[in-house]
Amino acid sequence: MTFKKLKEKKVMILVASVSLVALILFGAVSKSNSFHAESKTKPTEQETTMNEIDRLVDDSNMFGSLVMMKNGEAIYTQSYGMADAEGKIKNDQDIIYPIASLQKSMTAVMIAQLISEDKLTYDTTIDKFYEDLDHAEEVTVRDLIDHTSGFVMPEVASDSVLKTEQEQLENALKTSEYNGNREFQYSNGNYSFLAGIIMKLDERSYEESLQTRILNPLHMKNTYLWSNLPKDVQLPKEYFYHEDKNYQTDTLVYSEELMSTLLGAGNVYATAEDVAIFETSLNNGVLLKDEEYLELFGIQHNDLMARMGNISSQGAGGGYSSYVYGDITNQNVVVFLVNQSSPTDSIPVMENLYQQLLEF
Repeated sequence: MTFKKLKEKKVMILVASVSLVALILFGAVSKSNSFHAESKTKPTEQETTMNEIDRLVDDSNMFGSLVMMKNGEAIYTQSYGMADAEGKIKNDQDIIYPIASLQKSMTAVMIAQLISEDKLTYDTTIDKFYEDLDHAEEVTVRDLIDHTSGFVMPEVASDSVLKTEQEQLENALKTSEYNGNREFQYSNGNYSFLAGIIMKLDERSYEESLQTRILNPLHMKNTYLWSNLPKDVQLPKEYFYHEDKNYQTDTLVYSEELMSTLLGAGNVYATAEDVAIFETSLNNGVLLKDEEYLELFGIQHNDLMARMGNISSQGAGGGYSSYVYGDITNQNVVVFLVNQSSPTDSIPVMENLYQQLLEF
């Protein structure tokens, strides 16, 4: 996890994928909107804002679900495109999406909670937990959080589904290589190592800690690990926008084998609303104290933050992407989970959506 300034704006970016796949797409979309209402009269200022939001998304052709939070309250929700194009099933606000590397923030929050309980510090070296791992005595918990550990785990699917968390952790330990580069190097393995630390200190599964430490306190009832999805849940299919065509499926990367390698790093599913609840909780005292939040993420009050994630493999971006942009301090946040991607810059789209949020 790392943060840096965007140009002259006070914007903090959480890098959430080896190949960040942005979405700037073209074409028509179908929508499900809980607020939108047609009017034959001159539109109000609020209707004009909602129409502009829809235009921005329509022009980008991102397909998925959008939630806009202002002062910690959802003021606009909208879904675009199809969850299943062949089955003619639309995306809607009840659909859960793989949130990719947005999960890393959840793992980091649990580490911060353990630090507040005096069970470790940011300076604790990881040989305390992984004594047989070469160079573990040189690497701290903070290094794992910041992706400066020197360890890199390849983003590849396993040969078979890793069914237990212990198997998933062992895979991360076995496949991660130390290259000595202590500058920023994004790697899912860093967060699998953190998940293992949580498991050891809590003496229970990562899933149980996630449920107890985050999901239950926030009443996030529509968030699940990939291996524990409800049987009747509607999952959106993975798509790409390619050569001016929507719903392309030629280069899919998602698989259970890939998801099973992402312990603590990117194998959670959630609704956009649940993600918005989590993001706005980061600075409201429920999960962390104010000073703990600022120390964990290394930011200042009123900084804008962008978080991005993509389910990717071997350097190729997949169709599932996730975006968060906004001012966590004042709980003004845009969350967009999508199931169709395109390799163009998404930052301007999220910036413009955030500016429209401020118009409400």
